[in-house]
Amino acid sequence: MGNGIHTATNVSNALTCLKNQGKTFIGRYFAVTNTWKALTANEVQKISSAGLYIVSIWEDGPANSPSYFTYNQGKLDGDNAFNYAADLEQSADTPIYFAVDFDATTTQKQSILDYFKGINDGYLQYIYERQKAGEQVVHYKIGVYGSYDVLTWCKDQGIATYFFQAYAPGWSDGRNTNPWSGYHLRQTASNQTLCSINVDLDISNGAAGGWKL
Repeated sequence: MGNGIHTATNVSNALTCLKNQGKTFIGRYFAVTNTWKALTANEVQKISSAGLYIVSIWEDGPANSPSYFTYNQGKLDGDNAFNYAADLEQSADTPIYFAVDFDATTTQKQSILDYFKGINDGYLQYIYERQKAGEQVVHYKIGVYGSYDVLTWCKDQGIATYFFQAYAPGWSDGRNTNPWSGYHLRQTASNQTLCSINVDLDISNGAAGGWKL
């Protein structure tokens, strides 16, 4: 079982400290609009050189707002996210975790599933665009970050293959207190200060789709 973090902060200056704290992976964000929190090629190089793994998370919009989750938004996010991964030379067959960062109820279930259907079609668009441009196509996996129920819905529909359980004990009518069976990553605490940066703490099952150069 690996220990790591995810954060919106560039970790380039904290890598030695994070390793000394026993962290083996760093979750960082892909973004094309909220670029202040986006993982960069230079940071990828530094994390990789430090021997740590990167976990890719897509959260470029208000992922805590139910209205964000539509098919069209998912298609746009999928296309952008997988192109972003390829440009950063993310390893093949590793996931991007798309965030659903609110306590979704059954009334929002269909819109979330529509969003992930859009992500899948955005992935196909990414492949088409790369092939048309004569560029190498690197194949990736679709992951989901969210509550106990969101992970269950996505698994049942077969629209995600990697699962990252959010930390919020009250979500999913309290079911989120319990580890979701089959999680690849599980957040265990939020808004912690570690190595002078704000982080969320995570554990992995040892096969969470981390990558490095």
